Amino acid sequence: MSFAMGLIGCGVMGRRHVIGMKQLKAAGKLNFDLVAVCDIMPENLQKMGDHAEELLGSRPQQFADFDSMIKSVKLDGIIVTTSPEMHVDVALKAFDAGIHVMVEKPITLTVSEGVRLVDAGKKANRKLAVAENYRRDPINRLGKALVDSGAIGTPFLATQESSGGGEFVIITPWRHRKDRGGIVIDMGVHYTDILEFYLGPISTVVGMNAIIDKQRTDQQGKSHPVDAEDLSVGVMRFESGAIANWLLNIAGRGEGSFSRMIYGTGGSLAIPGDRTGKALRLVQRRDGKDVPVDDLLSLVPDFHLDDVTAALFKGDRLATYDMVWADIDANLLGIEQADFVDAVINNREPEVTGEQGLRSLALVFGLLESELLKRMITLDEVLEGNDAPYQADIERSLKA
Repeated sequence: MSFAMGLIGCGVMGRRHVIGMKQLKAAGKLNFDLVAVCDIMPENLQKMGDHAEELLGSRPQQFADFDSMIKSVKLDGIIVTTSPEMHVDVALKAFDAGIHVMVEKPITLTVSEGVRLVDAGKKANRKLAVAENYRRDPINRLGKALVDSGAIGTPFLATQESSGGGEFVIITPWRHRKDRGGIVIDMGVHYTDILEFYLGPISTVVGMNAIIDKQRTDQQGKSHPVDAEDLSVGVMRFESGAIANWLLNIAGRGEGSFSRMIYGTGGSLAIPGDRTGKALRLVQRRDGKDVPVDDLLSLVPDFHLDDVTAALFKGDRLATYDMVWADIDANLLGIEQADFVDAVINNREPEVTGEQGLRSLALVFGLLESELLKRMITLDEVLEGNDAPYQADIERSLKA
């Protein structure tokens, strides 16, 4: 029985998802049919119809509004690639219609909306997945296996640091608007997710944040106002007791940088940038000396990638890979999609559930809220939402 998929949002992210479907189809792993697409902008809708027909061999039905779509087409699931402030309304309508949902990250605009969405999915007995791609990278899969194997002993410190972007618009201007989530949220949820992927639940955070560029310039030279933070510095503590050091500098000039390190009682693991295919660097502490380890796969003899990932990346035990960025990106989106559909078909939880996506969002908001509260803040406090001045400001702006 074919799984009927709809896609809501036909902009850049939506079109990237269709390329992911193309990759799945080429690998013989496409487990659904894209039967309908929706966007309020006619130009985007037309482009998506052409795009899907060219890449997948059939043209999905096209709709200018989601209400018409769900009345006209029997859908099993949808992928929502709109900007985050629209996620709740679309997903709630889908749940009411008995449709399973995968939303792009961040799960929602605010934590309270995320709580509402997670609860609605449970009440409707529908799957809610969040499209989180970095953890799907084969290099992160191997890194996770190494950490879990004890290759660096007991982890006690992780660092997640990046700098770049300067004074320019990152992808789209709305990512620099507070009422659309802001760039620290948009990018930060990737990194809170990957930190928990590697080292488990984070319990407490504290942060300091700033807006460096109050105007940003797009590729056409047009200036756009900015009211969302583009610098975030913080510290997090895992439930295990380990600590994470956090730097997200999206106003970075000069030399760009990226570093993700995990330090343990038995060594360190340097993790390359996501979607690069570069090798991990493992150094083990042996008899008081630091010894680089080259043959990482020998330390995890039982490590294998899942069938879909292995098919897309051409191997089930990879320590590196060499692909163009566009194919890497599409492969990871395809893996998200295949996992979501398989979770529905086999009645299991998707790898990145609504709850996990909500945690990732709440952790970044915790960094922003803690500065206004002038104290450390627990994840539970952010999820409960009793004292959330940063998000309250977003909610007031939306009502204005």
